[in-house]
Amino acid sequence: MTDPPPSELIRRRPDPRLPAYLLAGFGALILAVAAGRAELAALGAPFVALAAAGLVRREPRNIRGEVTVRDDRVIEGDEIRGEVTLHWDGAGEIEAVLTAWRGVVAVEPTPVPGWAPEARTGPVTLPFRLRAQAWGHHELGHLWVRARAPGGLVERELKVAVAPSVRVLPGPLRLDKLLTPREPRAVAGQHLSRLRGPGTDFAELRPYQPGDRLRDVSWATSARLGEPWVAVHHPERTGTVVILLDTFFGDDRETNEALARAARAAWAVASAHLAAQDRVGLLARGRTAAWVPPGGGRRARWMIIDQLLAVGGAAEDPWRRRRGRRVVVPADALVVGITALRSRTYVQELLHHRRNGHATVALVLDTADLLPGASDAPGQAARRLWFARRQVERQVLEKGGVSTVLVPPDGSVGPAVSALRRRMGSLHVAGAGGVR
Repeated sequence: MTDPPPSELIRRRPDPRLPAYLLAGFGALILAVAAGRAELAALGAPFVALAAAGLVRREPRNIRGEVTVRDDRVIEGDEIRGEVTLHWDGAGEIEAVLTAWRGVVAVEPTPVPGWAPEARTGPVTLPFRLRAQAWGHHELGHLWVRARAPGGLVERELKVAVAPSVRVLPGPLRLDKLLTPREPRAVAGQHLSRLRGPGTDFAELRPYQPGDRLRDVSWATSARLGEPWVAVHHPERTGTVVILLDTFFGDDRETNEALARAARAAWAVASAHLAAQDRVGLLARGRTAAWVPPGGGRRARWMIIDQLLAVGGAAEDPWRRRRGRRVVVPADALVVGITALRSRTYVQELLHHRRNGHATVALVLDTADLLPGASDAPGQAARRLWFARRQVERQVLEKGGVSTVLVPPDGSVGPAVSALRRRMGSLHVAGAGGVR
């Protein structure tokens, strides 16, 4: 293993005991001269000797440090285990602390990751445990060391290492059922669709009819029976879901929390559909603009996670914005909107997808708990106005054919998805009755 990089000396300062020793020693000498009593000088001599001895002691040299973590990717709420390794030459008293970290809380040692090892010579290994509290891409800070000689009265503060960064992934919330698109679509690996259409799963053979594609002709069957026959297939077992994430928020702490809730809800829906082998895409509009084309498997999972972490980074850095581009949503996609209804532009985009023939639904995040408290009449009026506007926006979506359901402040996406699924099912039944 290569040696850690050399440390960076920040400052050198006296130990708090040094001024006390000097004050006691020289104060006794001055008092002895003023009073003409030599025994007073004898009382101050030990303090001067202690100060002199503390100043001439040789400090530890070549201090180096290293911070390692076992996993650089964890799930929100998991523990991050790591080690701090310190090296130095000579004898010394060492104190170390890991500072400037965010997004995590200390588990051991606590309340901050700090150590004062008893060993006077290196190297020493100091384990630590942190808990990932907030999702996102987090830097764990810097390793600072305070060093002095044993019994020394001058200490140095050094920044000896930069801690690695960790990627905290949003924890998928428990979902009891998946959203059902407008067309009957089966969860992969469980049921076949009753419909016939383009796909890879064989359904039946039938005689050729005008309009059938030549690629569907079964040449072996046609040669055996003396007339053209075609192979009919079931549609793909997997569905296509596009999550339209609303990131139109301000720059204060409350709206950043709303942004984090939106991204967590998006990951909850995306992870559930990816687990069912659906193709999932992500379209973010607002502060962060991103387009992840629908896909499946591990690659799609990581691409969506990366984009959601970018949304989390924007929550921490309100000045980080990216311009989006026009995208084409697949015609068979179910569009799932996740929004707090703070932008009319986003509402119009949901209606745009519905008018284009996409099955479109919306999970509306309840962020009323993030509103500032209202103790006076103007504040209460502002809150009522905010609730009224949200209700109007929901009514606009409902009239436009976009079913909506409210997600509670605790982020329980599962019950909201179930309620939305039941609503969509009742709409399908009513629609079928009207056709008959």
